[in-house]
Amino acid sequence: MSVDSRSGEGEGSESASLFCYTRKPTSREEANNEDVALSMHLAIRSAASGDWEPLNAGYGIFFAAAVPVEGVPAEARGACRAGADLQPEPRALQGRDRNQGLAAHDNPDGQEASPVSPAVGHQAVMPGEDLVLKSLIDPFLLRLHDGTFAILATRTARGGRPDGSEADSFLLALSPDLIDYHRLPQVHIQGAGGVHRPRAVAEGEGMACRLYWEDDGGHLCTARMDDLSRAGRVTGMTRLDDLSDPLSQGDPLAGIDRETAWAGCGIEGAQAGNVVGIDGAQARALMERFGRIYNTGVEVGPLTLPAGGSSPDDRRAAAVHAGEAIRSTRAVLSYNDGSRASRAVDWDQAQVEALTACLADGTYHPGRRLVRGRVRQTVYPVPFARQRADPSIFRWTWKGSPLFMFIATEDADGNCVDPRAGRTHMPLRVADTISQLSDEAGGREREIDLLRRGDLNSEGRAMTGCFWAPEIHVIGGRLSILFMPCFDGEATNPDGTPNDRAGLPDMWTGSCHIMQLRQDAGGEDLDPRQPGNWTAPSPILRADGGPLNPVQRISLDMTVFQDSGTWYYAWQQVGSIWIATFDPDRPDRLTGSPRQIVVPEFAWDNMIAEGPNAVVHGGRIYLIYSGSLVGIDYTTGLVTAPAGQGEDLTNPAVWSKLDYPLQKSGLYNGEWQLGTGHGMWSEDEDGNMLYVFHNAEHDSERYLGRDSQVRRVHWSAEGMPVLDMQADEELDPTRAFVTLEVNVL
Repeated sequence: MSVDSRSGEGEGSESASLFCYTRKPTSREEANNEDVALSMHLAIRSAASGDWEPLNAGYGIFFAAAVPVEGVPAEARGACRAGADLQPEPRALQGRDRNQGLAAHDNPDGQEASPVSPAVGHQAVMPGEDLVLKSLIDPFLLRLHDGTFAILATRTARGGRPDGSEADSFLLALSPDLIDYHRLPQVHIQGAGGVHRPRAVAEGEGMACRLYWEDDGGHLCTARMDDLSRAGRVTGMTRLDDLSDPLSQGDPLAGIDRETAWAGCGIEGAQAGNVVGIDGAQARALMERFGRIYNTGVEVGPLTLPAGGSSPDDRRAAAVHAGEAIRSTRAVLSYNDGSRASRAVDWDQAQVEALTACLADGTYHPGRRLVRGRVRQTVYPVPFARQRADPSIFRWTWKGSPLFMFIATEDADGNCVDPRAGRTHMPLRVADTISQLSDEAGGREREIDLLRRGDLNSEGRAMTGCFWAPEIHVIGGRLSILFMPCFDGEATNPDGTPNDRAGLPDMWTGSCHIMQLRQDAGGEDLDPRQPGNWTAPSPILRADGGPLNPVQRISLDMTVFQDSGTWYYAWQQVGSIWIATFDPDRPDRLTGSPRQIVVPEFAWDNMIAEGPNAVVHGGRIYLIYSGSLVGIDYTTGLVTAPAGQGEDLTNPAVWSKLDYPLQKSGLYNGEWQLGTGHGMWSEDEDGNMLYVFHNAEHDSERYLGRDSQVRRVHWSAEGMPVLDMQADEELDPTRAFVTLEVNVL
């Protein structure tokens, strides 16, 4: 039986075949642990070779969403965008008709369930307490007659062991395009004695389907669903003991041995799903989102210039104009998805000077001249800065000259609380170009310590550690640094337990602070390289003067952006992203109440969302954040919101969340980079957008800290940022050399 025949949906009339599957987990070092492998992956059959081509670099695309625990009210779940329609479930079994999934995950020994977290009292949830992460197995794709896709799967506890939901239910989601997903409540089947390998076939023109599954005893069972979009509890279950029954013959996986069916599919570790047919437009959309984007063409010019007048001054002016026009002419790069980008070109200086000299002395005759050049593609060192985490590069003009500033968290040997035997500091690098900021160019040797352990904040408290995630911004016309210092711990924690960091830098004492560059009497900025030219760091407080985090004290990773005349801070607390408004004339005090807008809902973002940073592109705000714990599993997520429309960005419903990581561990220019995250949007000398981030330094299973990296950003034709474009994908080496046609009239 051919692979294409397994969907039972007439692929012969379709343009492409799509395979859904999970993978056998391998290791974190291969970005394929249980959190990644136990999700729905997709592959398209190549029309040229007939091979299956995994999408999203073989990474998962659809993940099970976290389930809220019973007792968490709807008003606290506003930031749970992926699981917005999921119903809270009890932590422990409370009756024969209740789903014991959370009991199996959280309470394996039958211990009494704990109450919801204190975050609920602030209309928020706490990852790990109010939300329980999940995985999935046995995904099945059903294409309905209107083109909608239904995704059926068995939900499991995070990591793949049963969570109890398989006793009578299955996971269900709908998608118009397999890019965006609407997760529906868990579907319960009345009377089911186990629900395994759920699958379905469409019936009629609407949303009706016939379900099939195996019970705990391996018996084939079936039931009809009248409307997939309104599923909740299914009745009318039938056990099909007679496999000759016509209903049995309708099973879309009849006769398929799941252990061997996909052994020859060519995808390492693929575990059985199914195949559906998709049309050409759907295939192109999936390839544009999840396939590789690469350079297919480069164009320049032509350029038309005036020869100038008859006077020497006119000719010299024409020569200067010609030189500037040629040097500023950029190449336009085109890509296989229809997107375009522009790049500066390093034009042959000798040819440019020869042309302008002829114009200046009047010996140039009108006509055509060719100037050769090479498309500029700066290659930044890897690593850019070793053991520098949470990096920020900021372009700024001081006294009429451009400066680039690099600032980051010291992370020597993975210790970011009190590194270098307690010699905690805030390292700043300043240079004329980005490349000069790198270790390779001597940037480390030129570092300036803006802060050191023991420096006092504006309250007179000694800052003894951390100096985490410094970001440079201009706020209210003042160059500013947002960061988190921490202080020595008290003898006991707030709950009265002994503090093992008593008298030592304690990260749980940390909070978001701001320091600003002073200005002289004339309003001119002082030299940012002089530590004394900065104000004492001030803690950023709520409008009522209270701490940002009322639940756990610690607040960190603050960033800033503005939209429609309103200024916003976004930061991490309670393991999630929060946002609030403030007045740039008083940047150490909020003007609005903080709201939770992003929570980690998937196994890949693993209990934490932090490190937000925003940029506006194409009428939308792109706010990246980091998921998972610091280390080799770190990933980059994305939420977006309309820009310039006057939306209330403190409303979590305004934000749309990407289901899968925007960036994750993987090969970059032939080398593995693990734990990529905590990035910042930036800009290079030519106006190209950059992504500055860190990855985990990992050697023989040892974590050695985090290193800073710099990449250019590509924007796809559909408006998505691409953060992992390889060098030869950005610019085909065979197209790097270009010729400009210059016509002088």
